[in-house]
Amino acid sequence: MPLLNSRDIRRRLGVRPVLVALALAVALVGGLAQAGGARAADGHPYVNLGDSYSAGAAVFPQSTSAATFCSNSTLNYSRLVAGRLGSSVTDVSCSGASTKHLTKSQYRWQGPQITALSPATRLVTLTIGANNNGLFTIATSVCPQVWLSAPLSATPCRDKYGTSLVDKVKSSTYPELVSALRRIKRDAPRARVLLVGYPQIFPATGSAACSAALLVTPGDTEYFHRVFVALNDAMRRAAVTTGSTYVDMTKISAGHDACAGGRRWVEPTLGGGSYPAMHANTRGQQAMADRVVAALG
Repeated sequence: MPLLNSRDIRRRLGVRPVLVALALAVALVGGLAQAGGARAADGHPYVNLGDSYSAGAAVFPQSTSAATFCSNSTLNYSRLVAGRLGSSVTDVSCSGASTKHLTKSQYRWQGPQITALSPATRLVTLTIGANNNGLFTIATSVCPQVWLSAPLSATPCRDKYGTSLVDKVKSSTYPELVSALRRIKRDAPRARVLLVGYPQIFPATGSAACSAALLVTPGDTEYFHRVFVALNDAMRRAAVTTGSTYVDMTKISAGHDACAGGRRWVEPTLGGGSYPAMHANTRGQQAMADRVVAALG
């Protein structure tokens, strides 16, 4: 089927929120709703999937209706996009999610994210992939510990991991993204699917001041910048392979990384204004929303 543009999506979503709310109310009364995975009888027109960058983990206020530990913001990019489209969004994204959590429960009380989709779904957004193979944890939590164990090394994390992180992105994360996008398209065959890339977290050039904020050496700052460039490229290629739309955040977020001071779109490990660290802040979520709307246009 032809791809829907923003006008088509807005027109088709515009009348749905009331129907979805009514159907969901009936389901709740009938005891048919399941936490984190329930959908209204006629499905959800706009569904947001993904990890903490989709959920808006560092942006307050947080949603009181989200699954426990998922840290969904009421101002994450999907909520902002829905507002711009004049619709509502069913947000089942969850912090810590990897591609496997699209089809498997992340927590016992939360169903697989994919269960929010149906043939009635017209728009799907998601950011996912950084948690595959523990990449995000290695970059933001493990690496500072590696530096402590080798304080005289200029690139302790690069020395430890070498090309293995990028190798796993290419050999493992990429095919997992392709599989995930194909499953999304199978379960929501009439939807426009937008895979939203990660904004720059680490700057392309390290510095002593940046190292103090991220607890990563200048050399490893540049190393992880290249790793996340590889991840975003894998996301782009997966979107092309599956006929999805890739929303590129790499270029537009240059100069807005976690070391960019008042211009940053991502909060640093130390000296940040919100928690958890190394996640997109309010400006970052707004920038992601702007790019999604532009892609729909």
